[in-house]
Amino acid sequence: MRGSVLATLGAPLEGGDATALISEPPQAPTPNCLFDYGLVSNLHTAALISRFGSIDWACMPYFSYPSVFARLLDVERGGSHLICPREASSSHQRYLPGTNVLETLFLLEGGRALKVIDFMPFVESVDRKPHPHLFRIVSAEGGPVPIHVRFHPRFEYGRHPASYLKVPDGHIARHEPSSLFYRVSQGTTEERGPALETDVLVEPHTSAEVEISWMEEGPCRESARKLFDRTVRFWRAWSEGTQVPAEFVPPDTRLAVERSNLLLKALTSRESGAFVAAATTSLPEWPGGGRNWDYRYSWIRDAAFSANALILSGHLHEAKAFLRWAVRCSQESHDGSLQVVYRLQGTGALTEEEIPELSGFLGSRPVRIGNGAGAQFQLDIYGTILNLAFTMKDVDERYIAEEWTHFRTLVEHVLRIWREPDQGIWEIRGPPRHYVHSKLMAWVALDRGAQLARRFGTSGEAVRWGAEAARVRHAILEQGYDSALGAFVQAFDRRVLDAATLKIPLYGLLPFSDERVTGTIRAIERGLCDGAFVYRYRADDGIDGPEGAFLLCSFWLVECLARSGEIARARRNWDELLTAGSPLGLFSEEYDPRTRTPLGNYPQAFTHIGVIRAAHALGLAEKEARRLAMDRAHSHPE
Repeated sequence: MRGSVLATLGAPLEGGDATALISEPPQAPTPNCLFDYGLVSNLHTAALISRFGSIDWACMPYFSYPSVFARLLDVERGGSHLICPREASSSHQRYLPGTNVLETLFLLEGGRALKVIDFMPFVESVDRKPHPHLFRIVSAEGGPVPIHVRFHPRFEYGRHPASYLKVPDGHIARHEPSSLFYRVSQGTTEERGPALETDVLVEPHTSAEVEISWMEEGPCRESARKLFDRTVRFWRAWSEGTQVPAEFVPPDTRLAVERSNLLLKALTSRESGAFVAAATTSLPEWPGGGRNWDYRYSWIRDAAFSANALILSGHLHEAKAFLRWAVRCSQESHDGSLQVVYRLQGTGALTEEEIPELSGFLGSRPVRIGNGAGAQFQLDIYGTILNLAFTMKDVDERYIAEEWTHFRTLVEHVLRIWREPDQGIWEIRGPPRHYVHSKLMAWVALDRGAQLARRFGTSGEAVRWGAEAARVRHAILEQGYDSALGAFVQAFDRRVLDAATLKIPLYGLLPFSDERVTGTIRAIERGLCDGAFVYRYRADDGIDGPEGAFLLCSFWLVECLARSGEIARARRNWDELLTAGSPLGLFSEEYDPRTRTPLGNYPQAFTHIGVIRAAHALGLAEKEARRLAMDRAHSHPE
């Protein structure tokens, strides 16, 4: 493991031994570690770029559209774009501060270095639709560096190779109906087998530029340098636009929080305001296993969590945009019901299918697109929306008042359905159950609805919904707690531990001082933890194979410990969890603490939500501890 992310952000990699010029065109190593990747985004789609200079994952023009580069899931068939020195080198990556602009630095012998800047600018086509561009600016320092550039797209998840057409400004790679424009500013680009290849000698004080653009509109009308400057300004203006006082985030957590905020923004749809859960599909929850899911869509629950986390950092525009989108989704149904997960473009069910042509990351099959969870009933999603509306009421009262009719419909829908079993937050592919977390979120929906009704609705609604919330609370306390375990359990009829019950005090069903809460925290530490790393549950869920520790749950535990006043223990867990991040500060969904391996889709919004919330909980707890210490000092002066 590379150590704490905060210790490695922007730090130079240890130099490697360089040797003579490589005679054969170099290749990037086979993908085997997610920590080798950074992400760039234009708020419509994203690309994963390795520290070896290879774009190994990109879908265009949107997050959930078919891939044009998928080497991450199959080295031979996936397709990629490579820029790297023709000499041996060591390499590392960093983000330009306050941005999602990625820099890869190759260190060579003789004190020379090659720098590759990757970014996706915000450009619209003439018909106002997104026109994705991916720019790569290459420069040398300390002396000339020979480089190799290889463009090898494969369309439709690697199913179709490209044919190439030479045009005045570059090349068109196509397989109807898809096409990419491609341009290298220096050297001669030749078609060699299935790829376009270019060799360039990059001199100091000059740069070579690569442009990859969706569709056949030709080169971008603006220079790469101008687009680079504008992209950097956009990200820095957004990152610096936080309105939350810095005192609420401990100084040593601010880099992690900033990177998490930037990652959540990168996974935002600029058109709709919704958030995707991740930019990738089928990265396994265990190497070689079958728990490989497509997360390139917007889960109502995950997206509401993202919006709430961004509110903590003062990014209110994103939270409001998502809430507007969710309300529009609820208006599409006759009863205000919501789907679990939505496409960001297009309509229809998210049919889950397998792509047998791709071998999978680390040989993990099947590779899936679509997601069967879209057909599930998950009760908890309504509570996440109404809790977000409740949070928003103090920062945009007018908006909540304008949309009150639709929020009322959601509360009434929960009142009718909360007694039904569901698949739960973990989307378990077994029989529906009365999951404790689902009932908790039904209580949240009714409780927050009742409180909102006192301001925006009627006293009758407030009383009726409040009474129903009390009934849900009673059911949870009577049927969801096991006195023998001394903890809340996964479901009314399943007496096993579940890390989702850590949310009970976080949503305020019970105070942190309640012995049932403290008992649950201790039971989870004994039964579901490996150090600071928390597993969701240890029970059959209808899917074969193991999985890693779930990082969001691990940060929930930090939040619970901090808010319980156990600051030292929360700090120890926080420090250990940060070692599960990449040198860029990016986190996967899961993690194996024994082999120190990131698992699951990457980077994962869920985990970065946990980072933000845990940091804020630490900040508030430490601020309160300082206040109490000062009060004691003033009360008992020496």
